[in-house]
Amino acid sequence: MKKRIMWISSLTAFCFLLASCAGPAGNKAPQGSLASLGGGNAKTAKEQLEPLHWDGWFSDGDYRNVSDERPNAEISLEDNEGVISDTTRGSSGSTVTVTSKGIYHISGSAEDVTIVVNDTKKSGNVYLILDGVEMRNVQKPCIFIETADKVILQCVGENRLEFSAAEEKTDGAIYAGSDVTINGSGSLCIESALHGIVCKKDLRVTGEELELEIEAGRIGIKSEKSVCFDGADSSIRSGHDGIQISIEGGEGYFVQKSGKVRLTAGYDGIDVKKEKAEAKSRIVLAGGEMDVVSGGGADCSRNAKQSQKGLKCDGEIWLMDGKFRISSADDALYANGNAEIAGGITDLFSGDDGVRVGKLLLITGGYLHVGKAYEGFEAGEVCVSGGESRITASDDGINVAGGNDARADSETEERTAGSSGFVMSGGKVYVDAQGDGVDSNGSIFVSGGLLIVEGPENSLNAALDKGDGTDCRAEITGGTVLAIGSDGMAKNFDSGSQCSGLAVISGDAGDRIDVEDGSGFTYCATKSFSCVVYSAPTLKEGEKYQITAGNHQTVLDFTSGRYFSDLTEKNKGN
Repeated sequence: MKKRIMWISSLTAFCFLLASCAGPAGNKAPQGSLASLGGGNAKTAKEQLEPLHWDGWFSDGDYRNVSDERPNAEISLEDNEGVISDTTRGSSGSTVTVTSKGIYHISGSAEDVTIVVNDTKKSGNVYLILDGVEMRNVQKPCIFIETADKVILQCVGENRLEFSAAEEKTDGAIYAGSDVTINGSGSLCIESALHGIVCKKDLRVTGEELELEIEAGRIGIKSEKSVCFDGADSSIRSGHDGIQISIEGGEGYFVQKSGKVRLTAGYDGIDVKKEKAEAKSRIVLAGGEMDVVSGGGADCSRNAKQSQKGLKCDGEIWLMDGKFRISSADDALYANGNAEIAGGITDLFSGDDGVRVGKLLLITGGYLHVGKAYEGFEAGEVCVSGGESRITASDDGINVAGGNDARADSETEERTAGSSGFVMSGGKVYVDAQGDGVDSNGSIFVSGGLLIVEGPENSLNAALDKGDGTDCRAEITGGTVLAIGSDGMAKNFDSGSQCSGLAVISGDAGDRIDVEDGSGFTYCATKSFSCVVYSAPTLKEGEKYQITAGNHQTVLDFTSGRYFSDLTEKNKGN
């Protein structure tokens, strides 16, 4: 089997809570801002991690190697039948039945033979060692797990399952009503006209040496509870979703702890969805490498009638560690609940939004690059306390609570300006936007970190744009901000303890911007501009500072107050 490239590493501690937006002592966001909502109720990192302990996702049986142990029975496949060596443990024929726990060594090739596991007593783990197996079925699944405690498919050598049914109730090459684990040191190639693997319960894929390849006309892997990867080199190509987890009740999730995963999907790369409101759903990427192409990728036209997102979850998405690349015709990352970027290296390319979140987008660490998007981030609330984010967008770079984006999306929960805002207390954020750089339908709070915005060259947008409500404000108490763009709708910070200046000064791509404030700050613009907003801890009330852009100079004058602007009343943004 040709080896596919993919990725994943190890779990790093994280804490998913708003209090982390407060940043280091002395740099806390003001009371009343989003960052204060965590309050004294914030849990410790250990408390947050407790329900996510890996022991709850994997068991010893998921990793156990039984290929060198003496099997309880041999199953030989040839032509149109399979023969089990111990008839007290099952039966032979075109349907080979396994009825009790144990180790079963399977070899040979056959057509229209189904291996059925039906351990009604659920006596323990059933290990099926696939050793050079080839199965081609037209109607029934190659492996049908009807009832069992858990079934482990251990791959030795090269194995291939083909399922060419046009329509079938048991619609996967592997169809399981019980928990399933795929592991081993060999390979498993599945080719199905319908779904690749259907698992009604938990599916686990483990093993550093395992190679898994799925080609499916519909869904690559379909589960009703959870899918977890720890190791393996996996490649999934599908006409519909790459991996779909549809949850009736309780909690369902996709987890990648380590390994390499490549998804090429006609619809969503990964879709974790709730069938009932009380169910909980989550995507956790904790290590390794992943490459997703959905809907043909970011350069393809989005199908308005079909979701073609990279990662999609009705609940929460957590990126904790690893290396991930997503190219999607629709949103690259989509969570209807909250999302946290806590670590790893992530590259996103989207025909729509880079990251779209119904509630809170929390960035506490890692490197996040949005190389192509309509809007870089769109969320009900955005809170940045660490990491480095770089955004290139054809419209708004960061859009909070809808901003001026009039697009309707029934998937995203309703948001109101009173509960929204952009909060930054640490980290680095670089924005290159043709629309608004940072567009908050609520307030903007900056208390730390580095924020650089290269905003619009047209006069209908602004580098910084807060909401129009009387309770909306642009407040700065720390950090360094440089925002350049058109002066037509330009806005400055209007509250907080740190000085901020707005200067009408023109420059071109390649011009260097310098402020003589003793900080040594300098920046080279990549596009033309007619306005600069600058704020840093080195600016002091009562002082004047020269600002230079290419061959042009002007002065930030704070002798009359903490906020300076030389925009005329005619040119001031509304």
